[in-house]
Amino acid sequence: KIEAEQLQLKRYIQQNYTKIREVERELENLNLELKLTAGPKKAALEHLRKKIELSTERIRVAKLKEDQAKKVWEAAAQVVKDEEAVKQKICDDLNQLVQESTNTQLTRLEELKRRLESLNPSRVSSDVSDGKSLQQTNMTAPQPSIHQQSEQTPWACDNPNNVDNNIIESNGQQRFNEAREKKRMLNIGRGKGNNGIVPKGRGSKGPGWTGAGFDMDGGA
Repeated sequence: KIEAEQLQLKRYIQQNYTKIREVERELENLNLELKLTAGPKKAALEHLRKKIELSTERIRVAKLKEDQAKKVWEAAAQVVKDEEAVKQKICDDLNQLVQESTNTQLTRLEELKRRLESLNPSRVSSDVSDGKSLQQTNMTAPQPSIHQQSEQTPWACDNPNNVDNNIIESNGQQRFNEAREKKRMLNIGRGKGNNGIVPKGRGSKGPGWTGAGFDMDGGA
């Protein structure tokens, strides 16, 4: 009975030993396979890791450039806005200066007109036609009196010494108007005298007139 148990135990040990040997063999094969594939896999993983790092660095540099470009663009936009504001201010100043200059010139012109009117209250209008006679001109343009001139120049009333000056100016103005009327009358007389003269070559044709400047009868 003991021998039977020993045989059974030996048989069991052999079976287990065989299984252990098979497991050891599979383990050796697996270790060999790992050794053969671990190198390329490790290299591939390292390559991918480096590519990821490079991509991350490129992204960081691109973001920095983007931030710098944004700052430059904002600065340029601010410069443009400032320049436009300066330009608008200059345009406003120019318009204001032109307006002030125009207003000043208009005011000065009105002042000069008022002074001229006050200095020449009896000025005869220059729109009289050349066909009017001297009598019609004298009737339509009467000479104002000294009292009227003194009323039209209120600045002369402030100083009594200006009365004599007004009288002298009135007499001088009257003489100037008379001389101008005489000259105009002479011009009118000359114009009327020339109306009766027939220019050579434009009058009625005589018997011997050829129309080309030769007189067949007189030989001229």
